[in-house]
Amino acid sequence: MIELFAGELRRAREQAQMTREQLAQRSAFSISLIEKVETGQRLPSEQFAEAMDAVLETGGLLSRIRQFAMTQKATPEWLRSWLDVEQQAERILCFELSFVPGLLQTEEYARELLHGDEAKLAARMERQSVLERGTSYVALIDERSLRYPVGDPSIMAKQLEHLITATERFVIQVIPFGCDTYLHLDGSFSLVTLNGREYVYIDSAVQGVLFDNAELIHQTKERWDRIRAEALSRKQSIALMREVAEEWNSKA
Repeated sequence: MIELFAGELRRAREQAQMTREQLAQRSAFSISLIEKVETGQRLPSEQFAEAMDAVLETGGLLSRIRQFAMTQKATPEWLRSWLDVEQQAERILCFELSFVPGLLQTEEYARELLHGDEAKLAARMERQSVLERGTSYVALIDERSLRYPVGDPSIMAKQLEHLITATERFVIQVIPFGCDTYLHLDGSFSLVTLNGREYVYIDSAVQGVLFDNAELIHQTKERWDRIRAEALSRKQSIALMREVAEEWNSKA
């Protein structure tokens, strides 16, 4: 991807009929840095890409290429097959045990989970674009994820408010502490429908695995139904999220 950015920067500069010296004068970045980026020796910063877009009038192309490059760099090979399915999904059913689902995380909450890794953060935020394309999304969230501290209380309060706002567009239900099933304690998973075909993604502490095995999908759907049967209603879930948000706000 660094080679793609280098080539597009060089092409845009030549199309604008500018020398590296002229581009340096217009952008306030050094000739040396521009040369290193154009020859693929240096990955550009966000500020560099934005400045080049402005001077060369590329319509944001260079910034988009950089963003994509950072996303690819931060995404391990085993995760890419799942992301390909997730990004094209027509329907996503998600159960999360310990944390707020990635597609519903605020930037501050995600940054804490990712230990400030900006490349991984950019990749996670980019994933959320799937929810802007009309994908049907249902999330079952264990009450633990509402109460487990990620960052300071203000981050948790903002995350809870974000979840409450998201209930206006998506189905979000909470599995309370006192539920009668232990199936949810086995861990997080997602069921996805794409072009009429179903997939199941099972997450773990090390890596996730994507399956399209019919029997495994059937078992996972039964598990989903039994967990959802223990969930609070939409109205009850929102009430609990508001209660927990107030608790976090009182500690902020």
